Amino acid sequence: MDARDQILKQIDERQEEWLRLLSELVRRPSENPPGDTRAAADCVVEHLKRQGYAPEVIEPRPGMVNVVAAADRGSGRSVILNGHLDTFPVGDRKGWERDPFSGDIVDGKVFGRGVSDMKAGTTASLIAFCLLAELRDAWKGRTTYAAVADEETMGPGGANYLVDHHPTLRADAVIIGEPSTPSTVRFGEKGMVWFTLTVRGQMSHSAYPHHGWNAIFEVVEALAELRELEAMTWPVPEEFLRSIDEARATTTAMLGGGTTDILSSVTVNAGVIEGGTKINLTPDHCRAEVDVRVPPGVSTADILRVVGRIVRRHRGMGYELIQRSEPNWTSPSHEFLQTVRKTATAVCGEAPYFNISAPGTDSRVFRRVGMPVAVFGPTPYSLGAANEHVTVRDYLDVIRVHALSALEFLRSG
Repeated sequence: MDARDQILKQIDERQEEWLRLLSELVRRPSENPPGDTRAAADCVVEHLKRQGYAPEVIEPRPGMVNVVAAADRGSGRSVILNGHLDTFPVGDRKGWERDPFSGDIVDGKVFGRGVSDMKAGTTASLIAFCLLAELRDAWKGRTTYAAVADEETMGPGGANYLVDHHPTLRADAVIIGEPSTPSTVRFGEKGMVWFTLTVRGQMSHSAYPHHGWNAIFEVVEALAELRELEAMTWPVPEEFLRSIDEARATTTAMLGGGTTDILSSVTVNAGVIEGGTKINLTPDHCRAEVDVRVPPGVSTADILRVVGRIVRRHRGMGYELIQRSEPNWTSPSHEFLQTVRKTATAVCGEAPYFNISAPGTDSRVFRRVGMPVAVFGPTPYSLGAANEHVTVRDYLDVIRVHALSALEFLRSG
């Protein structure tokens, strides 16, 4: 029996085993903050050891545990299957219909905090890795599995650390099971610039505003000027625009009208604004936290140059960078992305569109050192909210697509 058929047969026959594994991972809380992934990492390590593998446990920051395992078959291509272990916090439990760490499977759905973002994808990649390792005579090269910490806080103790310090975290291709839906293969993501604006004004009685200097008004004016970033013309690549426009109908169905236009645009959000002391005093201080998202073709340096010009025009104003991430993408024409798309078509019965993500993922970490990345994961239901879940069908299809895409890429090199 061909390796491809063996993989499909195993997935059909071992569904219950792998659903139990996903439920068990959901039962190991790994909320970020605080970002403690020890219990979740233990679940991954236990499974790998039961399968006969010797995983490496890496803890660059206390409590932020990463798990890496590799299977080698001589010289050839290499593939990384990557997923993160940390999740959003549960928040208020009142809206949850069942324990957020139950891992319950009900009516073809798997429930729990982090099951969509992204324990289903992380578990699917773990199973795909084990299947490939069992069938290593069918391919050549190396496949690496990485379950990482710290993705929700930009990954300094997770993917970034591993890519910079671990030799097997370099490869010819990477696949990540971040939630995306089977109707899309994500090939890129927007970048971001987070910064704080601050102004020191002059306090006075508000009945005599000419004696003071209103710091809140100064920040409000600057925010209005920053919004002009959204109307500016930016050099977004034509291939990128064409790909996301082809996915417009699917994107609209999933995320609402106007989403495709947002994906190719600069957006500005003032998420926090604080200032003043009392209603009848001219405020002598004001602070705003600003989030600017940028598509491919726009660098974070481009944005910061505009921010600097605006800040310099305003009396007493300064800014402090919180963090930044460059927009990043892999050409949809890349062989590996085409392989993932072809495989997903065969598995799911319809050809997925190429699209990008507005939020950031660990994809940017691998792309910053030149690795092509495809994202293919389950549809996220109630992502970051109460009653988060994925469907059993999506979960099993992600296993199939990850395992078969990696197999095809490894043995065709």
